[in-house]
Amino acid sequence: MTPNAPQQHDAASRLNGASAASAAPASASASAAPAAAPRGDGTVAAAAHLSSRLVFTGILAAGLALLTVVLATTSIDYWSSRKAMLQDSRVEAAIVADNVSAALVFADAHTANEILGALKASPTVLGAGVYDADGVLFAHYVRERDPDFPTTLSLLGMEADTERAGFRVLEITRHVTAPGAVSGTLYLRKSMSAVHQRLAIRFAGALLVAGCVMGLATVMVLRSRAAVRDAENRLNTLAHTDAVTALGNRHAFNARLAAEIERAAALGSRVALIYIDLDNFKTLNDTFGHAAGDGLLRQVARRLQSVVRSGDAIARLGGDEFALILRLDIDDLSLDRYGQRIVGVFRAPYTEVGQQVTVTCSAGIANFPDDALDMDALVSNADTAMYRAKEMGKNRCVRFEASMNQAVVRRQAIEHALRAELAHGKGLALHYQPLVSAGSETVVGAEALLRWTHAELGVVSPLEAVSVAEDCGLIVPLGYWVMRTACRDAAAWDPALSLRVAVNISARQLGDPQFLECVMDILREEKLPAHRLEIELTETVLMENVEADTHTLHRLGQLGIHLAVDDFGTGYSSLAYLRQLPMGRLKIDRSFVKDLPHQEHSRAIVSAIVAMAHGLGLHVTAEGVETREQAAYLTEQGCDVLQGYAFARPMPVAQFTAMLPRDSGPDGG
Repeated sequence: MTPNAPQQHDAASRLNGASAASAAPASASASAAPAAAPRGDGTVAAAAHLSSRLVFTGILAAGLALLTVVLATTSIDYWSSRKAMLQDSRVEAAIVADNVSAALVFADAHTANEILGALKASPTVLGAGVYDADGVLFAHYVRERDPDFPTTLSLLGMEADTERAGFRVLEITRHVTAPGAVSGTLYLRKSMSAVHQRLAIRFAGALLVAGCVMGLATVMVLRSRAAVRDAENRLNTLAHTDAVTALGNRHAFNARLAAEIERAAALGSRVALIYIDLDNFKTLNDTFGHAAGDGLLRQVARRLQSVVRSGDAIARLGGDEFALILRLDIDDLSLDRYGQRIVGVFRAPYTEVGQQVTVTCSAGIANFPDDALDMDALVSNADTAMYRAKEMGKNRCVRFEASMNQAVVRRQAIEHALRAELAHGKGLALHYQPLVSAGSETVVGAEALLRWTHAELGVVSPLEAVSVAEDCGLIVPLGYWVMRTACRDAAAWDPALSLRVAVNISARQLGDPQFLECVMDILREEKLPAHRLEIELTETVLMENVEADTHTLHRLGQLGIHLAVDDFGTGYSSLAYLRQLPMGRLKIDRSFVKDLPHQEHSRAIVSAIVAMAHGLGLHVTAEGVETREQAAYLTEQGCDVLQGYAFARPMPVAQFTAMLPRDSGPDGG
């Protein structure tokens, strides 16, 4: 469903970075001002490449760590096995020396050879020899024929050592003693191959186990990374695609327009911008319903796509506003005809909800560099020309002229009036829209929304007020006025209900060096517990200066203040930053809620956001809930808090306080 005008004003009344960063149009309405241009595709691709490299580095580091553990374990095992074999060999040599001593004393070589021959039962013994007191070989045993077996002790080269442990062979000498004297020497040579084989088997087994563990871990990491990448891709698509018409949205429009202006400036060419607004669309939307309105918007998108040139860009900026970006390779007369053709495509009736409806459009044209020298001025001038077309009777296309400066005069009047209001006026006020718990529908808090009625200017839309405040530097004091008023009102609510009040913060206010001190002063002076204040920041605000704002956000969280990401899905935020920042809640933008539960695209988006948020340990609020059917679906999907016309419209503080439950006392009456 397309949000009606009051809901658009509610969204605009939040003092958020998206509004604050908007290029303010010079018309009576600032609703067509685009937000700050999003990150380029090259930055997103670089971030994805860096993320992939980090994943690969992590897997490689884990593999190296496992390999190091296997090698260390094998080395320890080798040292232990070698030590055990040496100990066993010492015992074996002592036994053989004791047995052969009598044969050596009686010079019985036959018996000595038989004793040594018994060593063939040990597969590790390669050879053994008994040398008499003169060091001459007396008897010996070899497993395999060895003509080079040492015939004297001197040939062993072990005069200074009794043990010699090499990589392949272990050698031991031991004195053969008869009663009272040394009668000879025993020499024992053993193979280390059995130790090596055993270690090789253990090493291969450990390596296989480590490889399996590493493979399993790699599969799990890659699957998790694929899921995260898929979610990032879906969110990136959400950030640049309009959910209703599948055209580019405001962010895609900003990026394309900035690129086209840069190209035109480099080549000395021109770029034209056509702003399009449907005439009386709100009346049709209210008459036939929001679902029919969305269907009509899709038909409008198809008609525009059928007449624009292949190189032109088309985007839906929100509501019933569209924009075309043209590379000007035609003269001014042809450009006027092009604009009239755009208007003409609307004149044929549309068929929606079983009946024909007629919708016209008003369009305004401005071009770079003739009418404006930068993107902000080009957007403002095209918007001004579009509103001039409406003033002239609608259903037409108007070129911008320098004389169209009435909006500038109004903005100056609004700036002067706003300064006076912040100083001593009474026209500013806050309305509160209840936040209800999903399922039980009990009120858990309210969002503060700005309202302004001026004696001379009349009702000033929140979007217009915020836009002017941003341009003239009043957004910070206006933001503090909103926070102080909201905290004062919330402090008067029944403390037993523990209701929280949600306040939106702009990028400039968050960047104020005195922001933390001011927030703490307001809470202390208005006597509101920190846990009853929730600060909402849009994705644009969060991503503008992440490094500088991280400390501020963590300090707010330490104070007990709740932090929420507002209008989630309409901007682009890195999941890595979402994990690093102390956010406690995501608010699903109303543009994803209005088509529920019938549109599959919206269902998939909401399900993905809820699953991702809960996976990151965040609560989820859905705003713009207009029907009970939407509320039931969102509750079923796991949303924690709901907000929208299905429960209550924004209301003055007295009305909101009156609707809160009273303390019934012990008797429950």
